[in-house]
Amino acid sequence: MSPEKDDFNSYMLTPGYLDRLKKELHDIAICFIQKACIEIASTEPAALSRIIDDFFEIYPNRPIKSNEGGSGFHNCFWLYIMARCLSPRLIVESGVWKGQTSWLFRMACPSAELVCFDVSFGPLIYKDDRITYTENDWHDFHFENVDPSGSFCFFDDHINQAMRVREAYDKGFRILLFDDNPPAHKLYAFGLPGVPTIDMLLDDGICTGELIQWMWNGNEKSYLYRQEDEFSAKELIRQYYVFPDVGAITRYGGFSFLSLVILVD
Repeated sequence: MSPEKDDFNSYMLTPGYLDRLKKELHDIAICFIQKACIEIASTEPAALSRIIDDFFEIYPNRPIKSNEGGSGFHNCFWLYIMARCLSPRLIVESGVWKGQTSWLFRMACPSAELVCFDVSFGPLIYKDDRITYTENDWHDFHFENVDPSGSFCFFDDHINQAMRVREAYDKGFRILLFDDNPPAHKLYAFGLPGVPTIDMLLDDGICTGELIQWMWNGNEKSYLYRQEDEFSAKELIRQYYVFPDVGAITRYGGFSFLSLVILVD
């Protein structure tokens, strides 16, 4: 069996040309941050550049060099930036896989409380004694005194994303990040994500009772869009953004329709 591909095994060493790449990433990142009205924890003009510098410093030292089935460079880049900008006191992760993003959040926010959920921690490689691991769904987990502005959730669990919005809102969270959030016409690239995805939920062109069918890796998949799957979540969403594909700049893979969802107060 051939080894899994490392999407950061080839990179620029000459400092000046590496700076060019970072500048391109900075330009796309600052545009997104300003569009989403996200505040950078430090107000200094060079703050985002330092965050990107720090990411390039730590990413080669990640504990899981090949994270097939999990987050690659694209997700890790944006998740690190968001964690640093938001500087939360609490991060909740649903869908941990090997633990790559748990490590990333720990690097970004050393003092934050991390609570991680998964139905099985069998694949887990990175473990941290400071993280609370719950081998179950988060549905019945009770959080004490959630600060909406000082917390966020990251969902990478292939569970109904509308239901996750409702659950997060009821638990007091207002800033959510979703992986694998394709629109209906691109479901073929993801097998069976957490349908309806956020994009599908906000798509006025999808009709209740519509059967959506696609092929994934030679296997036919289908989903019947039902109103009861929406959990009245649409009205809870105040802002919604899909992170730009940095693979177009870096040529690293791992693009996955990572999305930011901000809920109403």
